[in-house]
Amino acid sequence: MNRLISFQPPRSMRAAALLAALLAGRAAAALPTVVSTNLCADQALLSLAAPEQILSVSTKASDPEVSLLAETARRYPANRASAEEILRWRPDIVLASRSWAGSRQGKLLAGRGIRIVTLPNPQTLPAIFDATQKLADQLGQERKGRALIADLRARTDRLRREATPLSVLYLRGNGGSAGTDTFVDAVFELLGLTNLPARDGIRGWGRYPLEHLVAQPPDLFVLGYFERQRPLSKTLYAQHPVVARLLATRPHIEAPTRYWSCGGWQLVEAAEQIAAQIAALHLDAKRESAP
Repeated sequence: MNRLISFQPPRSMRAAALLAALLAGRAAAALPTVVSTNLCADQALLSLAAPEQILSVSTKASDPEVSLLAETARRYPANRASAEEILRWRPDIVLASRSWAGSRQGKLLAGRGIRIVTLPNPQTLPAIFDATQKLADQLGQERKGRALIADLRARTDRLRREATPLSVLYLRGNGGSAGTDTFVDAVFELLGLTNLPARDGIRGWGRYPLEHLVAQPPDLFVLGYFERQRPLSKTLYAQHPVVARLLATRPHIEAPTRYWSCGGWQLVEAAEQIAAQIAALHLDAKRESAP
């Protein structure tokens, strides 16, 4: 008669397994809890932290017009960055801007033993990757940070191989644009595009001179914030007869606001969106257009 014999691991093995489980539980419990207080901090936190680490995100995080992770953000309580709200959640870390960290509220929380982590405003892809990994390390998510950056690097390498050399102008309704030292310029450089403000020696964010636009229009307009209702005072540039004619006759695409809200990993998503729209237009590669 066969007997069913159940295997019982040696006591030493059971003890080792129990110890490993306890250590794993302690490691998970040691992950810091976090509150983010602005949109850029929200995007970074939602993409790197474990769900149990996230106590609250800002009110803008759930707005689909500006937040790429709005659906995910709705799972968490929203805050208006007040010290009273944050103290109620008692987080280990608060993600904030430099100005907020230096405010009365930031100093009050720091005095209560809450760590304030200020996020930089990177404008280049290497700086974005570096800032992403540093935040992942502070959240106890080192491996997740490395995995995200590896994925982003692979995607940017693919975009560089598919570059289309066109001259482009990022334009808002008020004439705002972006020259060198901006994440818009970094995206255009990644795609092999000639950014007209950067070519003209314009640095940072500012209004693109109308005379430059008339003298040498771009092969392609990349429109920002055009999908949102704006006051008349903020769209006068776009309504100028010359600009309106160019926008009506020249190829243009839109960069949805949610992709351009922050200088973070989502800029790779923005680059992919722009590349796909350019491909759909079937534009011939050019050096620069004639007026």
